[in-house]
Amino acid sequence: MKKEVVLFQPSLRRFVLNFGRDLKHFSFKNVAVKSRAAGASPSAASFEKEINRVKMSPLSRFRRVVGLPNIRVRLDKEGDLFFTYGCLLITRKPYVTYIETGLALYNYDPTIASHPVARWLVSFLATRAACQKLIFVSEASKKSFFASVCYSPRAQKRLEAKSVVIYPIPIPKLESQPKRFTGALKLLFPGQLYIKGGLEVAHAYQRLRQAHPNVSLTMITALDIVTAKDQAYLRSLPGLTLLDAKLSEQEMIDTYRSHDIFVLPTLREGFGLVIVEALAYGLPVIITDQYATTEMATDGYNGFVYPNHPLKDYDPKTYQMFGRYYQPRDFYNTLFRFQKAGKLKPLENFLVQSVEKFIQNPALLARYSRNSLTLYHQKFDPQKLSKQFEKVLVEAVKLKA
Repeated sequence: MKKEVVLFQPSLRRFVLNFGRDLKHFSFKNVAVKSRAAGASPSAASFEKEINRVKMSPLSRFRRVVGLPNIRVRLDKEGDLFFTYGCLLITRKPYVTYIETGLALYNYDPTIASHPVARWLVSFLATRAACQKLIFVSEASKKSFFASVCYSPRAQKRLEAKSVVIYPIPIPKLESQPKRFTGALKLLFPGQLYIKGGLEVAHAYQRLRQAHPNVSLTMITALDIVTAKDQAYLRSLPGLTLLDAKLSEQEMIDTYRSHDIFVLPTLREGFGLVIVEALAYGLPVIITDQYATTEMATDGYNGFVYPNHPLKDYDPKTYQMFGRYYQPRDFYNTLFRFQKAGKLKPLENFLVQSVEKFIQNPALLARYSRNSLTLYHQKFDPQKLSKQFEKVLVEAVKLKA
């Protein structure tokens, strides 16, 4: 009989639930209760709401004052262990937690992370016997966890012993062959337009299309947070297909398979699962060096990586997080100011030059495509990741597998 892994947090991200797909000795039991009243719908998103968004609810203010990290109390009798996303537990059962960034356990808030009570609580709870493993989504997040918050030498040693990196499991992969240059290049950009560098992609594409009519671009983005002016601009570009970010999993798979090059010069990112999905279907990638993205791409191997965009909010050597753009409003204000000042023009130039390398050397597409597939199989194969995750669960419940 399989052991039960209990998940209780509402709105868990897909890649967390994906860990339950191929387990042999465990099954996921999701007991999450929706926090929103039945029948109620969230307020409609808009560009103005998004760029002026401030993460400061009454609970956030309280957390900042008292130094309260992400902690839950779970005294459930059902299930054999808990699997949490970015939080610690007060519980008698064993549990493992999945951590996206160095400040995830602190509600991603640098003010909470700087509070001595919050640091003590994380150190105390994470070193207890119930907390079996701290699972990090990337090497970057693991480094960031220890670089962003100072723990005592004794606590740090115990936390490091519990730490492991297991990459997220992407969407199911179908067989795919390496891409080959056919005389036309289809570029793909999936992500929020502004924070993922979509305008820079569009400007670069406009220049590319003028010189190379065989280049086309598909942009998949949340249109409700894109201005009417920018939507009109995007739709005016010849060969550009603009889609709302409401595609099904199968539609996304079909999109990856029908395109040649993946372009995501993201300016803000915790992991970037879409990059892994692009590798799964053999797409060379053109990206920025942003937090964990270089764990999915090597410049000159399976794509091109822009090394130092101007909105990095962490130390690129230690991965210490600064928190200057914790508030979305602060990030957008800085982004739009930098765009107006031309500070992102070098990134646009990089995008143009990177795509032109594939045009000038057609054999590059097949080589980088093969390398993307190789990297995917080496680091992100779902079966391998599932085995890593199951090994952690087996150890957590002391099961003889």
